[in-house]
Amino acid sequence: MQRFYPGALSLFLVISLISCQVSPKLENLVPSSALALLTTQENRRDLPFPKLEWSTVLMPLSKTRTGLLYISTDQTELQITKNKGLKRITPTQWRGVQFEHIEDSNEQKWVLAQIKKVKYLAREAELVEEAALAFKEKKRAPWITAPLPNQLQFNYSALSDFWGLKGDALAAHCKSVSLDLGTETEPLQGRLDFLNSPNIKEKDLTGMLAIAPGSARSVIPYFGTDPVLTRLKAGTTFSLHFGRGKIRQTALIVPFASHQLAQTALHELAEHYGALAPLNYQTYTLQPVLDIGLNALNIRQASLCVFERFLVIGASENLMERWIDAVVVGNTIAKQLRTPPSGLWMRLSTDHDLGFLIDQLHQTFKLQLPLPDPLQWEGPITGEHWAFQDAPNLESIEQATAEIWQMDLPQGKAKQLWAIEDWNQFLIESDELHLLSLGPEGNIQWDKKLESSLVGPLTAVARPELGQTLVYFSTEKAIHALQSDGQEAPGFPLALNLPISSGISVGGLEQFLFYSSSDGRLYGMDKNGQPLSGWNPGPKIGPVKQALAYFQSATEDYLLALTEMGKFHVLDRSSQPHFPAKTLKGPFASPPQWQWDEMSQRIVVADGKGKAQVFTEKGESFSLSITAGLAGATRFCFADLIGDGRKDYLTANGAQLFLHAYNQDDGFQLVFKKSFEGQIDGLTASGQKENALIICGIPGDHQVWCLTAKGETVQGFPVAGDHFAFFPEQKIMVTTIDNRVYAYVL
Repeated sequence: MQRFYPGALSLFLVISLISCQVSPKLENLVPSSALALLTTQENRRDLPFPKLEWSTVLMPLSKTRTGLLYISTDQTELQITKNKGLKRITPTQWRGVQFEHIEDSNEQKWVLAQIKKVKYLAREAELVEEAALAFKEKKRAPWITAPLPNQLQFNYSALSDFWGLKGDALAAHCKSVSLDLGTETEPLQGRLDFLNSPNIKEKDLTGMLAIAPGSARSVIPYFGTDPVLTRLKAGTTFSLHFGRGKIRQTALIVPFASHQLAQTALHELAEHYGALAPLNYQTYTLQPVLDIGLNALNIRQASLCVFERFLVIGASENLMERWIDAVVVGNTIAKQLRTPPSGLWMRLSTDHDLGFLIDQLHQTFKLQLPLPDPLQWEGPITGEHWAFQDAPNLESIEQATAEIWQMDLPQGKAKQLWAIEDWNQFLIESDELHLLSLGPEGNIQWDKKLESSLVGPLTAVARPELGQTLVYFSTEKAIHALQSDGQEAPGFPLALNLPISSGISVGGLEQFLFYSSSDGRLYGMDKNGQPLSGWNPGPKIGPVKQALAYFQSATEDYLLALTEMGKFHVLDRSSQPHFPAKTLKGPFASPPQWQWDEMSQRIVVADGKGKAQVFTEKGESFSLSITAGLAGATRFCFADLIGDGRKDYLTANGAQLFLHAYNQDDGFQLVFKKSFEGQIDGLTASGQKENALIICGIPGDHQVWCLTAKGETVQGFPVAGDHFAFFPEQKIMVTTIDNRVYAYVL
């Protein structure tokens, strides 16, 4: 027979077609080599016979190519010459079957065979010939089970082999997958048929999700027969995948009856596979091994760690450290679930294994339904069958905070850090007297050795005459003004005779610099480091450790200074007091803050009695309760979060966080109160209304939290960290624990 082969389809170009009324015998018409079957309730007008009801079969053409075979059981006898737009080419015969070669109005060539009212159609003659021969010899695809309308069924293991998936241990234990596609608004549901009934214990599943990081992109049962798992003789193991592409890493969670048994298994594996020196990270111990031999999962030089009664085998030390961070701050999958799953629960990433197959079929058949990434399914297991559906109780992880990089400081541990937006850099002070600059991708831009520890804040100041922004700060012994390349501006650093106690304050149109020294005096200079008249030295007011604040109104200058003894001074440009010094009750955790515009003119100090002391221009004052009666040092952030033009009162006392604001009708009101388990030791805020973000650190728990102006936790928080800095515009946060630096994007 002379065969006709029009142009072949590419691997993923597939046209989906099926009838609204699917024949009950359709499963007997699909060739045994088929990879997938799609039924739909839509008529397709891009086929030569659009009025017929068709099913679509994905068939292999070669090792790298697939084609589409269309099947119809419509009882109508097709007459090619009676169909407008079709051109009949010379027919051929093979093994008693006649094959019609057709050209449609779009000059696309097709092959059609009609056998006992069954019609096979394809653009590749070999597919029609194979289907016709299989029909005559009754060689059907055994994995298809009574297909329903609008359903996708596929041979899991065959499709996995065809697309060359490696390490997919689930495929070897599954027969087929059926997806009931529904509509764009209906949830996806279906069935997975195992070769043997899986032994999934809900107690193990629930416990596993409680220690599994929420950032895992894939969580599936692992049925591998690796020697390491055979040796352990443990329960159902789960594999987890993190990241994408080349940075993807894998881990296994192995359950045991007790913590002691898990520890025993760890020591046994370490002894058998070559134990390296153990590492301590936070409150956990990591046990590296030389080569654990999980080659199919790309886990060789693994790191082992025990969490409760589960042994975790991770692909790297870095992965396990991030795992510990997630467990410590509570960023686990269990926290993402509103209710514990029942039966079997899986998370499937669309970039590998079963999730990848579904995504490829989704693209190939051009299915008109949303496909989340990752997929989350749950449902009961009955024998070898798992009836699953979308898990709507699982919050989306796509809006969660995602770690974008991490790095280790080359020397020392991080003491504090700042985000310098004009430079697009993060600055970190280490405990070994280094100031380092990190770029947005975690690369070290420069490393500056300091003469002593930093005192007070860093302040970025635009210098248009220099064409750049300088960062001013002080150490105990000098005042610095750095350019973005880490070099000092002309005239800096300025060596000091006396140690600075308050740090440097920069403000006003003239960009004056003010500071307090250990002699209890105030000092002032211009932006180039030249002393100001009357401020070299200035008045002696006593020891000052809180940062000074300096601002200007249309007619006046205001320098705010709060001494350790509780004396609050407000001075003008000539060092004269605007009003007599006020005595406040300490201790103090935050410097004085202010708002001076057409909406409000006030200066605020958070005292040690849980009060905000509010001062007017003339020194008149009143107090506001800002900590629900809690005494002690109160951290205070004065910022307009509500968005009404007046700054709001954000405070932290111990483990309690408060936001107060003025309401037009009810006056000064509590917006929210939130309690944490640890002491708050860092507080900042930015943005307004729905874009407002409140960030606080709980270093005792290695946690950094992010909240909305309503006190709701932003999804993905807390993240690991003791100290933090934040780029509001880019929504990038950097945190540190010891010498480790993490970057997250919101």
